[in-house]
Amino acid sequence: MPTAIRSIAVIGAGHGGCAAAADLTQRGFEVRLYGRSPSTIEPIQQAGGIQLSGSLGEAFVPLPLVTNSAAEAMDGADLVILMGPTHAHDGMAETVAPHLRPDQLMLAAPGHTLLLIPQVLRRHGKAAVPFCDTATLPYIARKSGPAAVRVTQAAKRLPFAAFPGHRTAELAARLAAVFPAIAPHRHLLETVFPYTNAIHHPPATLMNAGRIEATGGDYHHYYDGISPAVGRVIDALDVERRAIGAAFGVEVLPFVEHFHRIGYTTAAARDSGLAYQAFHQSEPDRWIRAPTSLDHRFLEEDIPFGLVLLSGLAGLAGVATPGIDHLIHLACLATGHDYRARGLTLERVGLAGLDAAGAVRLLEQGYPDA
Repeated sequence: MPTAIRSIAVIGAGHGGCAAAADLTQRGFEVRLYGRSPSTIEPIQQAGGIQLSGSLGEAFVPLPLVTNSAAEAMDGADLVILMGPTHAHDGMAETVAPHLRPDQLMLAAPGHTLLLIPQVLRRHGKAAVPFCDTATLPYIARKSGPAAVRVTQAAKRLPFAAFPGHRTAELAARLAAVFPAIAPHRHLLETVFPYTNAIHHPPATLMNAGRIEATGGDYHHYYDGISPAVGRVIDALDVERRAIGAAFGVEVLPFVEHFHRIGYTTAAARDSGLAYQAFHQSEPDRWIRAPTSLDHRFLEEDIPFGLVLLSGLAGLAGVATPGIDHLIHLACLATGHDYRARGLTLERVGLAGLDAAGAVRLLEQGYPDA
């Protein structure tokens, strides 16, 4: 039987990685924190740990190991957690793959990139390493200093799946002590649809483009930037997201219901069914500032690694998504970037050439030659 998870390598020293390192250390795990950039990890090394504030408490949390050597961070770890933006998954997986052992467990939190990471593991001969992911980051968190992080809230529900899907229950049981909010699903496709940033960040950013460029983002993104009109666009994109899920046999919660279940809005907002109300009654998101420019992850990540993937899945399943497709096109025009060319195409996520049934079969059963 696999041993209990005691030692954890957190790969990525950004908002989520620092939140995880502090939280998991406080809860008794031995945490090693890896950051690629010396400028990111040196302040944490010099401080000897992370200053934590917010909903998880006010404390300085010492860390036993902070390093820019992935091999050092992973040596002896039971669990390796990739905690970085989706556009970095390729590079992060390439960094850790040479050092993985079959007795280690690998989690991407958040993941929602389907077979992007498992394909890297196969190329490195590490297909035997168990892989799983969550749909969202386990924390709403922002670094408040070079060696400090403020956690507004820990997620109350983390949609979770493994590859292949038949291992989900087993891996969820192993990870329950690490992230108790894990909610097991059948396969990785079911962690794509709860990635709801893709349907609300891009419209709220694009529809406030003039305000962002005129003020440098001097307003609260979710509270001030999501007006009733912006909310209606989010609601329309949500209808398309749910239609894509239905075509794959995936039950997709309405955005507002999902937002309530993970603890980010009120029951009254959920009952309204409106994105506008969900954000205006969201205390965790209330004070988050808007992007200072359009060169921000709300577009640079959530379109190529969110909407482009949804559009590709829609095409595979024969579902019309005019709202999603028009928004991608408008974003390309506004920024001058070709998000489709650099995004999560079906080829990159390992589903090219399949139909909807074939994609589900692969995600549930794994590669035929495994």
